[in-house]
Amino acid sequence: MVTERKKIGQLFIEAGKIDETKLEEALLYKKQHNVYLGAALIALKMVTDDDVIRVVSNQLRIPWVDPLTFKIKKETLNLISEETAKRLNVIPLFHLENELTVACSDQNNVQIVDELAEETVMEINIVLATDRNIHQAIELHHRIENIDELAESISEKPQSNKAGPSQEIAVDVEIIEAVNMLMESSISMGASDIHIDPREKDVRVRFRVDGVLSEYFTLPIESLSPMISRIKILSGMDIAETRRPQDGRFRYKFEDNVADIRAASFPTPTGEKMVMRILDISKGQITLGKLGFSDNMYKNWHSIVKAPHGLVLVTGPTGSGKSTTLYATLGEINSVEVNILTVEDPIEYQLNNINQSQINEKAGVTFSAALRAMLRLDPDIIMVGEMRDRETIELAIRAALTGHIVFSTLHTNDASSAYTRILNMGVDAFLISSTVRAILAQRLIRRLCPKCKKAVKPTAILKKQLQLPDDYKGNLFKPVGCVACRDSGYAGRAGVYELLIPNDEISDLVNKHATSREIEKVARKNGMITLNESARQYVLDGTTSIEEMMRISLI
Repeated sequence: MVTERKKIGQLFIEAGKIDETKLEEALLYKKQHNVYLGAALIALKMVTDDDVIRVVSNQLRIPWVDPLTFKIKKETLNLISEETAKRLNVIPLFHLENELTVACSDQNNVQIVDELAEETVMEINIVLATDRNIHQAIELHHRIENIDELAESISEKPQSNKAGPSQEIAVDVEIIEAVNMLMESSISMGASDIHIDPREKDVRVRFRVDGVLSEYFTLPIESLSPMISRIKILSGMDIAETRRPQDGRFRYKFEDNVADIRAASFPTPTGEKMVMRILDISKGQITLGKLGFSDNMYKNWHSIVKAPHGLVLVTGPTGSGKSTTLYATLGEINSVEVNILTVEDPIEYQLNNINQSQINEKAGVTFSAALRAMLRLDPDIIMVGEMRDRETIELAIRAALTGHIVFSTLHTNDASSAYTRILNMGVDAFLISSTVRAILAQRLIRRLCPKCKKAVKPTAILKKQLQLPDDYKGNLFKPVGCVACRDSGYAGRAGVYELLIPNDEISDLVNKHATSREIEKVARKNGMITLNESARQYVLDGTTSIEEMMRISLI
């Protein structure tokens, strides 16, 4: 006797994921939008896509996989075109003789198997995977393939004997395509910077992903001049000038991504080095709630930035996410009732309904000059990109004392050091203690790849470094490397924060020119969580590794 297979809705009810009412709602959504029930449950946020794939796998007795864990061979990947893979949302995993195993999310669409069989002239075996993981795997593997093709195409390109970079670039369609592929690959990987480094015999191309530079490929030295010329044309630089540094800017559109690119050239003995900073416009719109603040810190920060006046500082080294924090904060407090003005160098992201300006030292528009002019424009909130000199700081303090709230950044290692940095610039202590409302120090720490991170027992040395008891029984995690994280062992970054909110005791210490360590000691007594303690918690909960904590100098 054949047992009747249970329907997917009933399986979710039995698993306690939904009830009869939610099932009826999902069935109605399924009918209205012509999707299968699993997709309806996901769209209504009743279950996750992982929940659906597990239940469907058990129901149909079809195995499910995560395609990001597969190292797919080039010849297998190319059996299905990228266009077909994206349209059907499938990815080939491996093949043996005439049988091809393909990951697919829509188990009910028999036309997929027929179309793939026709395109590949092979027998198709289906395994299940989530829509999200298949999409990520397609992007990952085809982007790696494109990078390999880029290196090969430039390496094989016949070199021109024409005498000027402008003549080379005018007819060199391959270099235009190569630069486009370079931009698209870096944006797809989430890179923040592209480095083109000339060496004696070749050109090294590196991407900075999650704050770390990695070499992706090398090009023949003959490719340097036309590639740099192409980037200069895009950036509005002078392609005939190769003996002095230049900088420029352009916007690049790729699929649904729009990125502002800041390019800078620098002459070296082996040729011009080019660095491009990629500013993803969508990232400028991140909300304050997604920065990674703890609940208590978010509550405190939210109340601070709503204050009617005062000076609020964000500190940290270059690339620690200070601008992102300030943009998210301005987006939180922006409304029709307030006049927000910013002066930046340069403007990284365009913010709606906020008046942004950029310094231009050649025209005499410095931070201090712009800030002085802004005070005549009836501002409520002012953001100064960076406190670089005494005059700018004193103007910002004057603005804070006269009923404005001022946001700015400093380059210091921790929150308490911001006081000593400003004091060392010659600013009166009582002005600082009476205006500073809060100082937020931050870093960005890489997250371990959830696909491949490995649990390990901490050694006695690690326990000592993390101040763990000798009888600690928990696990720590270390990076391994897989296809999903491009063998780095890490995927994405998290914010590490230290919020110092001054009280009368700290203000007295500032007035007495106390050291940063003395100020930090009092702040910790009042409940401040330090950068080290915040990073330590990430290590203990498996978000990152102790090696990463050491890399950003928090241990």
